[in-house]
Amino acid sequence: MVRYALIIGLLLSACAQVGTITGGPTDDYAPKVLSASIQDQQVAVKAQQQILVFDEFIKLKDAQKLITLMPNDSRLQCTVKGKVLTIDFLDSLKAQTTYTLISNGGVQDITEGNDSLMTWTFSTGKVLDSMTLSARFTELIPEKKTGKVLLGLYETDSSKTARYMGMFTDNNELKIKGLKDGNYYLKAFIDADSDGACGPQESQDQYFKQISLQQHQQDTLYLYLSKPIMNDTVQKLVAKDSSSITDSVLHTGTLMVNWANFAPGSVLCIYQNEQLIQTQLISDSLTKLTGLKPGLYSLHFFKDLNQNGQWDPINPELQLRAEPLFIYPEKIKVKANWDIEVPLNKTLNNLLEP
Repeated sequence: MVRYALIIGLLLSACAQVGTITGGPTDDYAPKVLSASIQDQQVAVKAQQQILVFDEFIKLKDAQKLITLMPNDSRLQCTVKGKVLTIDFLDSLKAQTTYTLISNGGVQDITEGNDSLMTWTFSTGKVLDSMTLSARFTELIPEKKTGKVLLGLYETDSSKTARYMGMFTDNNELKIKGLKDGNYYLKAFIDADSDGACGPQESQDQYFKQISLQQHQQDTLYLYLSKPIMNDTVQKLVAKDSSSITDSVLHTGTLMVNWANFAPGSVLCIYQNEQLIQTQLISDSLTKLTGLKPGLYSLHFFKDLNQNGQWDPINPELQLRAEPLFIYPEKIKVKANWDIEVPLNKTLNNLLEP
């Protein structure tokens, strides 16, 4: 009996021990493609679907927006079964055409939601189109909330749908490959409503004349986004000049802008708390602003191309791009009875360059 009691006691003790079940290390890796029915750089493609087999179970995220075909000649239908993604081309692909199938975060693993950018370039003809376009953008007056920035290549200046479309990376750069040689109109815009089209109120820039891809193969094209002029509201805001409103000369400071490479046509705007305080045409290499109340100020420099004394953003109706604008990267602290000097090394012609 003692023996049996001891055995039962040991069994009960073993059952009472509580252990912690761990799920192993966190999965930080995006799903990887093990095989594809259409290979990257494949030519003479006749298939009407792409079948992708991944190394783990997957799910889709906003597939209609994040999985795209460029050029957009066919609607896509995406279905997932376990580790397999099938992308059907619902419309016939055009002959002798190079396509790029893009998944920009549209495929995730089912546990951690990891995703990545994946592309497959293929041709329905015997050769791949080999033109490449590189671009960078600068947002002239940054918005507090910025959506994804797209660049479209259009066959005509009235085209609503881009023949090719790309999205800028987080460092404001873009490279689109597999383009067909030809002339295109360019339009970059912040896709605030995520509809893939440039709206009249969205920050944008356009090349209003066609560019030749052949001529720009080795170039990086620069685009400068601004909100279009609407009922002169922007012009009226910029044109407002409060001069330097001060209570006493004894309690103000002086700001001196040392711009050795200045040129006629340069204009300085000084802001405090996003309120325009003064606008001044720069006529000398040393510009002195006196009677400023103590505080933080922002400086805007622009190239007054139409000589109207104010900065003008893009005007699609008149097919005018935004005037060059440079926002000094640091806020300037003005102290009472102090002279603060701000050096500027740019020239009039490179105001927009990094």
